[in-house]
Amino acid sequence: MHDGTVSAQSEGSGKGSTFIVRLPLVSAGARSAEPTSTAIQPSVAPRRILIVDDNQDAADSLTVLLQYQGHEVVTAYNGEEGLKCARTLRPHLVFLDLGMPRMDGIEAAQQLRSLPGGERMMLIALTGWGQEQDQQRTRMAGFDRHLLKPIDLGKLNEILMASPG
Repeated sequence: MHDGTVSAQSEGSGKGSTFIVRLPLVSAGARSAEPTSTAIQPSVAPRRILIVDDNQDAADSLTVLLQYQGHEVVTAYNGEEGLKCARTLRPHLVFLDLGMPRMDGIEAAQQLRSLPGGERMMLIALTGWGQEQDQQRTRMAGFDRHLLKPIDLGKLNEILMASPG
């Protein structure tokens, strides 16, 4: 991908190996494309955020990212657990995966909306499903936004800035 080469040499078993990686130099005057902002910008005020995703690595990564920015974040790994957490946390924002077993994100969103204060929560579908019919389904279920995985940090910034606090 960088137009370089890799070579390996060894004089035999037990004699070690040498690996050589060669990459082309970039001249001092060469400019790369303008960098895009991928950093999370701090929101106006800390938010209470609930993340519900059965992919624990994805949920935990987003949790750490948002906690780093000063938000209070609770993570649940299924819809039922997410509903229990929402009753206690009363989140400003809820990131919901759609494709979870037992209770999917659509059903969880509908139940979240029926909780006291549920109409004020910002519900964000965070999913790998991005077809128009998927987005229409989330709108009909009461989601405010539909984001694709992996999450675009610029869109995440927009949501954090626009969310109620």
